[in-house]
Amino acid sequence: MNEFNPFKVFVQYRENISPIQPVLGRKYTITHSDKSGDLFVAISNEYAKDRIGPMRDEVLIEWKRRKREYVLEGSVLVDINQSEVNSKIRNEIFLREMPLILKSLRYADRFLFETYPILDSSTVFINFDSNNPEFNKNYNFGAIGNYIYKPSR
Repeated sequence: MNEFNPFKVFVQYRENISPIQPVLGRKYTITHSDKSGDLFVAISNEYAKDRIGPMRDEVLIEWKRRKREYVLEGSVLVDINQSEVNSKIRNEIFLREMPLILKSLRYADRFLFETYPILDSSTVFINFDSNNPEFNKNYNFGAIGNYIYKPSR
């Protein structure tokens, strides 16, 4: 992955999810292809377990309410084995690639954001899940509206 390319983002709406509703309970399973660089965003009321591979490099994100505000809460699995070196590398990759992933989410579900522009002010919190306290952290990636794709002219 590197630069955002909207032609490499593929969205799939599942179950009782439409391009504009519901908001609460809307879940994103974001995966990618190492070969093609394609990003896949499954939008559903359940995480797309069939999209989760043995590398466990998916990003899972869900709409929730905190007090009176909508937020996006998600997680990534930093540890896939007992190797601290591997966890360190995965942690660095997730941190580096998260802006691209969030831009892909924002682009894939753009019809929802066009319908409810207030959602662009929603904060994104991603939990980096690790047994190592150095990597087991919850990050605030700011407002999802910071990740709007703006084509260069």
